[in-house]
Amino acid sequence: MKMRSMITKNIIVMMLFAATIAQPLAAQETLTLEQALSTALKNNLDIEVARNTADIAQNNAHPGKAGLLPSVDLTSIASYSDNESQTAVGPVTDASTTTLASIEANFTLFNGFSNIYTYKKLRSQNESGKLEARNTIEQIVVQIYQAYFHVANASENENLAMESLEISRERLQRAQNRSQFGQANNIDVLSAQVDFNADSVSYLNARLASDQARRNLRVLLNRDDEGDFAVETTVIFDRSYELQDLQNRAIDQNAAYRYFVRNVEQSKYDVKIANSAFLPQLTFSTSYDLSHKADNFNVTLDNANKGLSAGLNLRFNLFNGFQNKINRQNAKINLKNRQLTQDAALLDLKKSVADAFQSYQNSLFVLNVEQTNVQSAQLNFDRTQELYNLGQVTTTQFREAQLNLVRAKSSILSAQYDAKLNEIILLQLSGQLLI
Repeated sequence: MKMRSMITKNIIVMMLFAATIAQPLAAQETLTLEQALSTALKNNLDIEVARNTADIAQNNAHPGKAGLLPSVDLTSIASYSDNESQTAVGPVTDASTTTLASIEANFTLFNGFSNIYTYKKLRSQNESGKLEARNTIEQIVVQIYQAYFHVANASENENLAMESLEISRERLQRAQNRSQFGQANNIDVLSAQVDFNADSVSYLNARLASDQARRNLRVLLNRDDEGDFAVETTVIFDRSYELQDLQNRAIDQNAAYRYFVRNVEQSKYDVKIANSAFLPQLTFSTSYDLSHKADNFNVTLDNANKGLSAGLNLRFNLFNGFQNKINRQNAKINLKNRQLTQDAALLDLKKSVADAFQSYQNSLFVLNVEQTNVQSAQLNFDRTQELYNLGQVTTTQFREAQLNLVRAKSSILSAQYDAKLNEIILLQLSGQLLI
């Protein structure tokens, strides 16, 4: 009798605790995948940093940064001198103030086209900045997908754990009732109690994993609130992908690979810039000056002397210790290295696309197999439960059927979200993720 009272007390406590922790699930907002992605693109801190970095590259792609525009300087000088000299009649002091104002303009007419190639390189770097930002954003978007589906998977497992806990609760209640009428022994009750306790722990762990998954998603979305939310658990697959089409798209659109292509382009400009050092440089300069010298300390430009000057400056380097030659050699070597890096990146990209495509196809096959397993496990459990209620199977057989069903449902959940993530990675590699 004492044992029955203790078991009843444990059941009540566990049921109240399970009901308490499950209660907040009743009122939840539903965060769609589209909302999560939109929020991340607006609020994610790493995405903001990537965009700011791209803005710097865009600002640098300016003709003035490449020296294609003239420079204009305004100079103003005021100097005071106080000199004392000895004469036949004694010391004489000569104090004066010289005031100068000048505006000067300089413009490079020709420097071996170095400024033109520099401007083209800066424009290419601007495109590289955009590609680098897109690559960063795509990686974060993949993380959003992973975190979102992790929440979905954890939520489904939480519900699955609750269903299993409810089955064990009903079994324990039935065993207790049968024991009171002498139709079951204490071993059946204790076995049901152990399984109920194990399922209670499994539910608590599933709830913990679900809460942690939500917190991880909040961090990526830069959400500081503690409000609970649900996610959509339905996923749709596209089974029309072709490997050759995906690889062609990847070569044309993959942000990481296009970044390597841009690097080769910039190295070609570096070679041309190095070659320009062997050509003469022609610059034009002009200035307009105002100057005035006054006795004692008197800063003024009244009645100033005016002067306009202009000139051409031709400069041709004959020898600088082979620096130009070395720079050109290094630029060519760097170009060769970047071409090799691009070739290696192309091979790696094709391999990655092929691997991702095969993983996606395999995951779809696994998903089909798991769907068959769930159907079989459900039929087996339903039949075993009927026989258990009739007393024709043991508690061990019933528990085994229950666990098989739980494992089958959990496996199909993992297979479903793994397949979708493989599809997302395939889209990222082929440059279609943000289209």
